[in-house]
Amino acid sequence: MLQRIQTVFLVIAAAIAFAAIALPMATYTRGSDQAEVVLRPMGLFTGEGAELSDVEPKVPFMAVFAVLGCALLASVFLFRHRTRQRRVVRGTFLVALGAIAFAVITDRSIQVYLGQEAPVSVSYGPSFYAPLLVLVFAYLADRAIRKDEDLVRSADRLR
Repeated sequence: MLQRIQTVFLVIAAAIAFAAIALPMATYTRGSDQAEVVLRPMGLFTGEGAELSDVEPKVPFMAVFAVLGCALLASVFLFRHRTRQRRVVRGTFLVALGAIAFAVITDRSIQVYLGQEAPVSVSYGPSFYAPLLVLVFAYLADRAIRKDEDLVRSADRLR
Protein backbone atom coordinates (compact mmCIF):
# COMPACT_ATOMS: atom_id res chain seq x y z
CA MET A 1 0.00 0.00 0.00
CA LEU A 2 1.07 3.55 -0.60
CA GLN A 3 0.74 4.65 3.03
CA ARG A 4 3.63 2.53 4.32
CA ILE A 5 6.83 3.96 5.76
CA GLN A 6 8.94 2.67 2.87
CA THR A 7 6.93 4.92 0.55
CA VAL A 8 7.99 7.94 2.60
CA PHE A 9 11.64 6.89 2.44
CA LEU A 10 11.47 6.24 -1.31
CA VAL A 11 9.76 9.56 -2.04
CA ILE A 12 12.32 11.45 0.07
CA ALA A 13 15.17 9.68 -1.74
CA ALA A 14 13.62 10.45 -5.15
CA ALA A 15 13.10 14.11 -4.18
CA ILE A 16 16.75 14.37 -3.13
CA ALA A 17 17.87 12.83 -6.44
CA PHE A 18 15.71 15.20 -8.49
CA ALA A 19 16.76 18.23 -6.43
CA ALA A 20 20.41 17.33 -6.97
CA ILE A 21 19.98 18.03 -10.69
CA ALA A 22 19.52 21.75 -10.04
CA LEU A 23 22.02 22.26 -7.21
CA PRO A 24 25.81 22.69 -7.52
CA MET A 25 28.13 19.80 -6.73
CA ALA A 26 31.27 21.77 -5.89
CA THR A 27 32.77 25.24 -6.17
CA TYR A 28 36.50 25.58 -6.86
CA THR A 29 38.36 28.81 -6.13
CA ARG A 30 41.84 29.36 -7.51
CA GLY A 31 44.22 30.97 -5.06
CA SER A 32 45.94 33.40 -7.44
CA ASP A 33 43.08 35.23 -9.14
CA GLN A 34 40.16 34.11 -6.93
CA ALA A 35 38.35 32.87 -10.06
CA GLU A 36 35.46 30.53 -9.28
CA VAL A 37 34.58 27.40 -11.21
CA VAL A 38 31.34 25.59 -10.36
CA LEU A 39 30.74 21.89 -10.99
CA ARG A 40 27.05 21.27 -11.64
CA PRO A 41 25.38 18.03 -12.74
CA MET A 42 25.06 19.63 -16.21
CA GLY A 43 28.78 20.36 -16.52
CA LEU A 44 31.54 22.72 -15.44
CA PHE A 45 30.80 26.46 -15.37
CA THR A 46 32.61 29.66 -14.49
CA GLY A 47 31.44 31.78 -11.57
CA GLU A 48 29.52 34.00 -14.02
CA GLY A 49 27.65 31.01 -15.47
CA ALA A 50 29.51 30.47 -18.75
CA GLU A 51 30.22 26.83 -19.55
CA LEU A 52 33.86 25.76 -19.70
CA SER A 53 34.37 24.13 -23.07
CA ASP A 54 37.92 22.85 -22.54
CA VAL A 55 36.94 20.62 -19.59
CA GLU A 56 33.98 18.29 -19.49
CA PRO A 57 33.08 15.74 -16.80
CA LYS A 58 33.14 12.18 -18.12
CA VAL A 59 30.00 11.18 -16.22
CA PRO A 60 26.66 12.81 -17.06
CA PHE A 61 25.58 13.39 -13.45
CA MET A 62 22.31 14.91 -14.60
CA ALA A 63 21.36 11.60 -16.24
CA VAL A 64 22.56 9.59 -13.23
CA PHE A 65 20.45 11.66 -10.82
CA ALA A 66 17.44 11.44 -13.17
CA VAL A 67 17.77 7.64 -13.38
CA LEU A 68 18.06 7.42 -9.59
CA GLY A 69 14.98 9.57 -9.06
CA CYS A 70 12.88 7.75 -11.67
CA ALA A 71 13.85 4.30 -10.38
CA LEU A 72 13.04 5.24 -6.80
CA LEU A 73 9.75 6.82 -7.81
CA ALA A 74 8.86 3.77 -9.92
CA SER A 75 9.62 1.46 -7.01
CA VAL A 76 6.97 3.25 -4.94
CA PHE A 77 4.33 1.80 -7.25
CA LEU A 78 5.66 -1.75 -6.98
CA PHE A 79 4.14 -2.12 -3.51
CA ARG A 80 2.17 -5.22 -4.53
CA HIS A 81 5.35 -7.00 -5.63
CA ARG A 82 7.64 -6.56 -2.66
CA THR A 83 10.43 -8.79 -3.94
CA ARG A 84 10.58 -6.86 -7.22
CA GLN A 85 10.42 -3.61 -5.27
CA ARG A 86 13.42 -4.69 -3.18
CA ARG A 87 15.36 -5.60 -6.33
CA VAL A 88 14.75 -2.17 -7.82
CA VAL A 89 15.77 -0.48 -4.57
CA ARG A 90 18.92 -2.59 -4.39
CA GLY A 91 19.68 -1.64 -7.98
CA THR A 92 19.54 2.00 -6.93
CA PHE A 93 22.16 1.13 -4.28
CA LEU A 94 24.57 0.28 -7.09
CA VAL A 95 23.74 3.40 -9.09
CA ALA A 96 24.14 5.60 -6.00
CA LEU A 97 27.47 3.95 -5.12
CA GLY A 98 28.63 4.49 -8.68
CA ALA A 99 27.55 8.13 -8.51
CA ILE A 100 29.53 8.59 -5.29
CA ALA A 101 32.64 7.02 -6.83
CA PHE A 102 32.38 9.03 -10.03
CA ALA A 103 31.75 12.26 -8.09
CA VAL A 104 34.95 11.73 -6.10
CA ILE A 105 36.95 10.82 -9.23
CA THR A 106 35.58 13.83 -11.13
CA ASP A 107 36.30 16.11 -8.19
CA ARG A 108 39.90 14.96 -7.93
CA SER A 109 40.53 15.30 -11.67
CA ILE A 110 39.08 18.83 -11.73
CA GLN A 111 41.22 19.78 -8.73
CA VAL A 112 44.32 18.51 -10.53
CA TYR A 113 43.38 20.34 -13.74
CA LEU A 114 42.66 23.65 -12.02
CA GLY A 115 45.58 23.30 -9.61
CA GLN A 116 48.19 23.34 -12.37
CA GLU A 117 48.56 27.13 -12.16
CA ALA A 118 47.71 27.91 -8.54
CA PRO A 119 46.40 26.13 -5.44
CA VAL A 120 42.68 25.41 -5.46
CA SER A 121 40.25 25.49 -2.55
CA VAL A 122 37.04 23.48 -2.77
CA SER A 123 33.65 23.84 -1.15
CA TYR A 124 31.25 20.98 -1.79
CA GLY A 125 27.62 21.63 -2.62
CA PRO A 126 24.49 19.67 -1.79
CA SER A 127 24.58 17.61 -5.00
CA PHE A 128 27.94 16.15 -4.00
CA TYR A 129 26.36 14.58 -0.91
CA ALA A 130 23.02 13.72 -2.56
CA PRO A 131 23.98 10.16 -3.65
CA LEU A 132 24.99 9.39 -0.06
CA LEU A 133 21.63 10.62 1.25
CA VAL A 134 19.82 8.67 -1.46
CA LEU A 135 21.77 5.58 -0.41
CA VAL A 136 20.75 6.04 3.25
CA PHE A 137 17.06 6.54 2.48
CA ALA A 138 17.04 3.64 -0.01
CA TYR A 139 18.59 1.42 2.68
CA LEU A 140 15.89 2.48 5.16
CA ALA A 141 13.23 1.73 2.55
CA ASP A 142 14.79 -1.68 1.86
CA ARG A 143 14.70 -2.52 5.56
CA ALA A 144 11.05 -1.48 5.79
CA ILE A 145 10.13 -3.53 2.72
CA ARG A 146 11.88 -6.57 4.22
CA LYS A 147 10.00 -6.15 7.51
CA ASP A 148 6.76 -5.83 5.58
CA GLU A 149 7.51 -9.02 3.66
CA ASP A 150 8.36 -10.87 6.88
CA LEU A 151 5.08 -9.69 8.41
CA VAL A 152 3.10 -10.94 5.41
CA ARG A 153 4.87 -14.31 5.50
CA SER A 154 4.20 -14.75 9.22
CA ALA A 155 0.54 -13.89 8.68
CA ASP A 156 0.37 -16.48 5.89
CA ARG A 157 1.75 -19.13 8.26
CA LEU A 158 -1.02 -18.41 10.75
CA ARG A 159 -3.77 -19.04 8.22
